[in-house]
Amino acid sequence: MKWMSALLLCFMSAFCLSSVYGANLVSIFDQEHEVFHWPLPHEGDVTLHQSGEYQIVAVYIPNGASTLSVHKIEKKGTAESLYAPLVKKNTLVIASGGFFGFKLNGKEQPLGLVRSNGKRLVNLIPWDHGGVLVSDQNGNAKVIPASNRNQAGAWSDALQSKPIIINSGKVDVAKNLRDAEFNRVAIGFTREGDILLVGTFQTFGQAATLVDFAEVYKRIAEDRGLQIHRALAMDGGAGAQITLPTLKRRFGDTGRSYFPNAMRIDLTLGGIN
Repeated sequence: MKWMSALLLCFMSAFCLSSVYGANLVSIFDQEHEVFHWPLPHEGDVTLHQSGEYQIVAVYIPNGASTLSVHKIEKKGTAESLYAPLVKKNTLVIASGGFFGFKLNGKEQPLGLVRSNGKRLVNLIPWDHGGVLVSDQNGNAKVIPASNRNQAGAWSDALQSKPIIINSGKVDVAKNLRDAEFNRVAIGFTREGDILLVGTFQTFGQAATLVDFAEVYKRIAEDRGLQIHRALAMDGGAGAQITLPTLKRRFGDTGRSYFPNAMRIDLTLGGIN
């Protein structure tokens, strides 16, 4: 009996492990899970989908309710400590910025165009895919595709990243052997200017492949009745972060990492930010 009990326990453990490791973000999203909602001003809101070690956060902000800006960080630390100085009284969300690489001396450096408050901080990289998140101080923001990247210089703030995961409401990434599971964040816009920021997080940083993340992003948009024109993936892994100061909630890796920059979305207060 002891032998049979041990065998049964081993079988059940193996079954449970195979169920966990065989799951992907799409199947987890399709299964029954906990859902939490928090309102934001001007009919915006935050939705959290939670299942075990997985979290999917969706931030919706309607057109005309906010302004988006890009901020230089270029430091090592926790997201909590490095994002804190960026918070204003009307800040709705601070989230992942662009990618970073390494200089010949091993020091980190931002990759891709970075413009902040009308000043170019980092030069454009001629990637053949991806796009540029652009915004101005009047609350206009969108994603420009790589083919039109030179237009980014006309905007006060810009952040280059890749890839575009949603294009004209459809998933715009394909499976490949290098598409591993990481924590991820993407921001997208309707043609009218509504914002949908989505992040997916898992305890060990292995939340989703780009393809699965794009599919879940698309489903969240469709469930809201949003036709996303373009959505751009930002830095993933430890860099994937979403902080909601007014709700006192933060999602993402809590350890130290290098953060090149971040995007901030502020509530428009009577036309003045």
